[in-house]
Amino acid sequence: MKLYKYVFALMSLTVFCLPLACEKGKNHIEIADGLAKGNKPDEALSEYTKAIEANANLAEAYYGRGSVYLEQEKLEEAATDFRKAIDINPKYIDAHKKLAETFTKIGAPDDEFQKRFKAIENYPDNPLNYVDLGVFYHKLQKEIDAIAQYKKALELDPKNPYIMFNLGVGYLDMGLYGDAETMFKNAAEINPSYDNAHYNLAVALHKQGKVDEAIKELHKTLEVNPKYSDAYVVFGLISLNEKKFEEAIAHYNKAMEINPDNLDARYQRAIIFALQKRYDDALAENMAILEKNPKYVNAAYNIGVIYHRTDRLDKAMEWYDKITKKIDPLYEDAYYNRAQLYTMKGDHSKAYSDYISYSYITKWRTGKDPAVVYKQDEIKELFLQSVPALKGQTKDQEIEVKSN
Repeated sequence: MKLYKYVFALMSLTVFCLPLACEKGKNHIEIADGLAKGNKPDEALSEYTKAIEANANLAEAYYGRGSVYLEQEKLEEAATDFRKAIDINPKYIDAHKKLAETFTKIGAPDDEFQKRFKAIENYPDNPLNYVDLGVFYHKLQKEIDAIAQYKKALELDPKNPYIMFNLGVGYLDMGLYGDAETMFKNAAEINPSYDNAHYNLAVALHKQGKVDEAIKELHKTLEVNPKYSDAYVVFGLISLNEKKFEEAIAHYNKAMEINPDNLDARYQRAIIFALQKRYDDALAENMAILEKNPKYVNAAYNIGVIYHRTDRLDKAMEWYDKITKKIDPLYEDAYYNRAQLYTMKGDHSKAYSDYISYSYITKWRTGKDPAVVYKQDEIKELFLQSVPALKGQTKDQEIEVKSN
């Protein structure tokens, strides 16, 4: 979550090069293009690299090399080259398209999709095949597609609480809390001992501000399963929303007493430390999370935000880079915040490139363009004044829902 989202003005970009270097670089590109079309990828890569060595400002060379890398499934290398092409020429539409395609491949290998589609094709009356595809979409955070699959499964088996539960999770992640409440409530009524249904019903109720009802469902969760550690995480969130920080920490400590590896409890505790401006404690907690799970991207993001807030901007940039390059190339908030830093440095080309990446990923996830305010004359001042919010600071949207 961010306090401000403003798209910034596209600065004019002029690339200068010596005529001989330009000509030599373009000759290598022509040779490389021919080799790529002739299915000689290694030779093509060599020529594209020579073009870049001759002139590092040839966007077409990075685009061509990235395209070859993409064909070879070298996705990180491809993403790097497409981003470089966009840095040089922010209006390079084909490079933007290829970058989006690369992001999709990073998140969803084709063979994994095909395996699930084949199962549905062979056994179209088996609802669990649709659930399996839905869960796969869900892991990719493509909730609209996941919900469509869960609905197909529920049509085939209307009284299955497991399917209802998964559909509820889809609604929950889409922010359709009323629909999620209905699904979880139905699942819990069919199977009263379904602890995950009670827990996620509590989450859906809490999202709607129905705190008393949420607390009742949390108690039901613990009646069914006294060791349900995440229930105490939500109790902590309720206390946190009331600014009862010490009470919230006590709940998170209880969650970790039950399950020492409950990283969500540690993560929320780190948020409280940051809100109390105990930044060193918050950093230590997030670092401890990453030691247990190096892919816990929200912890990495909040490290970047803490450095951002405390004006340690080089460290903030380092962590945003680490997220986009190593932890999660589809984590759009890191691109957005890094764009802020580039804007503050006056590097509008890279800032624009990061905003475009943020925009593409947001649209890929949600099917919608990101909501932004465009005020060209105020762009720089707004970015200079803005500081990103901690992930999970004002909403409990990062609660991990359970799936069987």
